[in-house]
Amino acid sequence: MSNTAALLKQFIDEQPVFSTHQHHLPRESQQELTLDLIFKRSYVGWCSLPKGSSKEERQDWLQSIRLNAYFVWLEKVLKSTYGIDRITANNWDAVSATINKRHQNTNFHLDVLKEKGKYIGFMEDSYWDPGSDIGYPDFITPVYRIDMWMQGFHPENPDHDGCNPHSFYGEMPTLDDYINRLKEEITNRSDQIVGLKCAAAYERTIRFDEASHAQAQAIFGKQPSEISTEEKKVFGDYIFHVVATLAEELALPIQIHTGLAQLEGSNPMNLESVIARFPRVQFVLFHGGFPWVYETAGLAHNYHNVILDINWLPLISTTAAKQALNIYMEVLRDNQRITWGADTWTSEEAVGASLAIRQILTDVLTNKMEEGYLDLNDAKNFAKKMLYRNAEKIYNLQLNNSAKTL
Repeated sequence: MSNTAALLKQFIDEQPVFSTHQHHLPRESQQELTLDLIFKRSYVGWCSLPKGSSKEERQDWLQSIRLNAYFVWLEKVLKSTYGIDRITANNWDAVSATINKRHQNTNFHLDVLKEKGKYIGFMEDSYWDPGSDIGYPDFITPVYRIDMWMQGFHPENPDHDGCNPHSFYGEMPTLDDYINRLKEEITNRSDQIVGLKCAAAYERTIRFDEASHAQAQAIFGKQPSEISTEEKKVFGDYIFHVVATLAEELALPIQIHTGLAQLEGSNPMNLESVIARFPRVQFVLFHGGFPWVYETAGLAHNYHNVILDINWLPLISTTAAKQALNIYMEVLRDNQRITWGADTWTSEEAVGASLAIRQILTDVLTNKMEEGYLDLNDAKNFAKKMLYRNAEKIYNLQLNNSAKTL
């Protein structure tokens, strides 16, 4: 490693981070954690889990998952945090007991973030309690999830996370009551939340076509069994446009899950018409649209109101994240319109995400310097923008002074 590259690596490793997207679990859930629960509540668990608790079953699972990026970044943090060389079937129970013991300290989950990951805060999408900072207003900034409203045409129709606005906010007998309550909830929270979040890609296409009040009125209140898939989409389309109009009035960015959900409908190009329809709304495209990183780059190139956020992508594939970052740097009309987040439930995985983005930035920017595309000062400035400064500007945040002076 050249001296310049070493200086850049040291600089990036010392920087604080601010994550634009977390599902950080409440303190009580953090205190339950064991090794098994950390795996279950991470993206490793999305891939697979051990079939049982015997040494043989654990060993077979470790051999099958060990090269997966989710596991690699999580194990790096477990090793450094809990003082082990490697997770094995032999030390599994001892590591699990250590994890649970450490987490009995009520502040441990935040201390890990601050000390190991250098976090100065994050944005929370607590879909189980929309708009909540889960009790940490000095460290956590909430966004408000809109998915349940897009599915709430009937009290018996929850969204993919089991949430329904009628359960949260009581009886809303007419569509007008429903819309008024939706607007009231978002407007009343606009001093606390800094954005809105849509994860509809997990249950429908992210193509949001125009729909009328009359069309939505004809669907509202009907039993879910009486509603076709197309009618559900129409209702969700109408609600999304109501939300987008309100987002424009309140100057709230809309974060949208793109890629890796229901793949057929999660291509970010599905969003082009609504992006064009609301030029004064900032649409934040999550996860780099993976696997459609070129498509997200194209949208950001053509539309000034598109922001790219590569949260989750470094954990999905470090290689893909490097490729995406190279593309985005070259394509973006404004390098202040790209951000990063961890998108995790536990502190351990969030620290792994922090390690991943630092390595990605170091590798990509070092290569760009060696190619003569940028110099060390350019690289440092871009790294700071990615790690916290862009988020501060886009979401109008006031991050602590130590971050601003680095």
